Amino acid sequence: MKISLNWIGDFVDLGGIEPQEVFNLLSMHTAEVEGIEVFGEAISDVVVGEVVQCGQHPDADKLSVTEVAYGADEYAQVVCGAPNVRKGLKVAFAPVGAKLPGDFKIKKAKLRGVISMGMICSERELELSESHSGIMELPVDAPVGAKLVDYLGIIDHVLELDNKSLTHRPDLWGHYGFAREIAALLGRELKDLELCTQWPESNSSFEIKLADTSACPKYLGVEIDLGSKPRDSSDFIQRRLLAIGQRPINDVVDLSNYVLHEIGQPTHAFDRAKLASSQIIVRKATAGESLRTLDDVERALDSEDLLITDSSRPLAMAGIMGGADSEVDENSESIFLESACFEAVGVRRTSSRHALRSDASARFEKTLDPSYAEQAVARFACLLSRERPEAQILSKPVCAGHFAAPEITLEVSVSRTAKLLSLDLSGARMLELLSSIGFECTLSQDVLQAKVPAWRSSKDVTSNIDLVEEIGRLAGYHSIAAIPPVWPVVAPQQDPLRLLTRRLEDRVAGAWRGQQTESYSFLDKVWLERLGLANDQMLQLSNPVQDGVCLIRTDPVPSLIEQALVNLRERKRGLLFETAKGYTPSGDAGEPQQNSYFAALMWRKSGNACDGPASLFGQGRSLAEDLLRLCALTPEFGGDGLEDFKWAHPNRMLSVKAVGSAVGVCAHVDPRIIEGCGAEDVDFVVVMLDLVALNSASANSRAVNKFNIPSKMPAIKVDIALALPETVSFQEVEAILLKCGGKVLESLNLFDIFKGGSLEDGWRSLAFHACLRASDRTLSEKDEQKFLKKVAKTAEKLGGSLRS
Repeated sequence: MKISLNWIGDFVDLGGIEPQEVFNLLSMHTAEVEGIEVFGEAISDVVVGEVVQCGQHPDADKLSVTEVAYGADEYAQVVCGAPNVRKGLKVAFAPVGAKLPGDFKIKKAKLRGVISMGMICSERELELSESHSGIMELPVDAPVGAKLVDYLGIIDHVLELDNKSLTHRPDLWGHYGFAREIAALLGRELKDLELCTQWPESNSSFEIKLADTSACPKYLGVEIDLGSKPRDSSDFIQRRLLAIGQRPINDVVDLSNYVLHEIGQPTHAFDRAKLASSQIIVRKATAGESLRTLDDVERALDSEDLLITDSSRPLAMAGIMGGADSEVDENSESIFLESACFEAVGVRRTSSRHALRSDASARFEKTLDPSYAEQAVARFACLLSRERPEAQILSKPVCAGHFAAPEITLEVSVSRTAKLLSLDLSGARMLELLSSIGFECTLSQDVLQAKVPAWRSSKDVTSNIDLVEEIGRLAGYHSIAAIPPVWPVVAPQQDPLRLLTRRLEDRVAGAWRGQQTESYSFLDKVWLERLGLANDQMLQLSNPVQDGVCLIRTDPVPSLIEQALVNLRERKRGLLFETAKGYTPSGDAGEPQQNSYFAALMWRKSGNACDGPASLFGQGRSLAEDLLRLCALTPEFGGDGLEDFKWAHPNRMLSVKAVGSAVGVCAHVDPRIIEGCGAEDVDFVVVMLDLVALNSASANSRAVNKFNIPSKMPAIKVDIALALPETVSFQEVEAILLKCGGKVLESLNLFDIFKGGSLEDGWRSLAFHACLRASDRTLSEKDEQKFLKKVAKTAEKLGGSLRS
């Protein structure tokens, strides 16, 4: 954003104040100033000249050979191609050696055989306007030899500010807001805006209808007869706009832009002759509507877009940009000027939806003071009467709706405010600071009460701490002494849950080569149906960002499934894991229950073995065992307490236990859920651990992993195979084999599951590698046979046999 100090000078006396001082004041008190530009500096070498001789070029019909007096001892001979050059004309002259905008340096030249010692300039070449039909003509009393910038008084210091530092300050999106700020910082008087106060008695012929008062709570306008067609605005208006980077167009559009950059309130002028009726309707767009905006782009409208329309068609995108079919052009003779209040969020969303940013949308989305709407109309009418004396206001403004800034009164403790700011400020000084920028204040002992002005209460100053910040910034951030904080350095207490989480994550990412992920806690509503749950079994919320994504997950498994399905395109097998929270509704409408989980999801194509250590389920079980042993816990598995996991396969799930308590689950994902997600021929297995329960089990066991010195005694490796009915579970078999081995059984691993062959239907063979070792002696063949006899007897008790 650019701020002209000449413009600020209309409202605050800047006499004796250097631009750098204003730069420093604003940087230390208000907003970040990025730099100072000097408008007009690029033409500082140009002087006032007078054409003392003018004749035809001997070899060119459209060129003239002139003699120019410019304050030097001798006249300069200049070849000029402008049609309006003539003897006696006062001109803007750039002598040899002068620089023009664009770092263009004037040199001695020869044009069609005639020497030219300078350049007579047009306004466009000087970047003073877009006019280039001829050279710039100066008044007859212009002093020859004087610097052009001094004669015209166009040198202006322009501050360039970082827009991000103004986002929370809607009052600073115009020059008058900055003038108020600078007046307060300098302790000088702020002049009032000159507004039109005398309106015609007659009512407007226009009728305004607000179909959506939440999106547009207030809309007003005024009818104006211009008296003649639009023309170039005055040099004063044009140069003010050029100084801040605005291109002049015509006097009507320029005045609208002038008011926007002065007050901060956008206005828009419609050509009355192009309106279908005297009815203005503010409504949402309907299906199929479109609008060609001023940038000549045809835009398909959304049902959430707010429009300004007449009785037959859209005229403008409210708060963003007008339509090309109703714009003021070179033939317009009367206008309807609008000024309105638009809801900030709606303007921002429409602007983003259409990728269309404008000076108007940048301001409306900041939540402007509602009173700006009337001020802008009155200011436009006042300026128009100066620029166009023949223009007539046809009626008093017509207004629909009512909207006012909230009335906010805040209180702060003087002593606490001084302590928070580390500044020695009295209550009287605080009152003085706030009063200087428009707050109405009273002081009673230690309590300072302030009524927030309308231009700050619409969005900015709404709480007591905002008032403290105002006092601090007005006193000056530079006045706060830099004091190093003094605080005892104490080593933070380690969080056992975080240590446990990090240990599990490192294990799966390292040894198991898993990929960690992090997802949102939100789920699409379709998951209620997939999991077979009622509406009240999952928490729901309103999500304006994504339609339908309104559930809060109870555990991270659905999120992992969704991410794995995306990864299936590139990876046919893989492992994802996540540490996340789950939320379960409480039955009494109280606070929901929150649980912390570590979940890992493994997948691969279907068609592989369903059982055994090589199966996907076997790998999941091995992962669960590994993670529990990492926590110095002995893993246990069971089939109870699994009814809460609605995503699990009803017959392929195990409860993971430690120290007799359930700490998690290992389960196949129900294939019906996978098919419902649009995937086929892929198996998923989940290992999910309740971190709180696992941490509690680890604390209760008080066991720690420690290094065991390898035994010096040799081991006996025995392979055993048991033929058993399929109804006998693996857990039962594993438990009895561990019991048979006793202290000498060092390890037991399942390596094969066999069905068919000589085995009857409904039977299977489970084959194990057993490792026998004693710590104090060498085992003999007799120890091996003793172990095998125990295994054979146990197999018979289970209804099977030891296979030879």
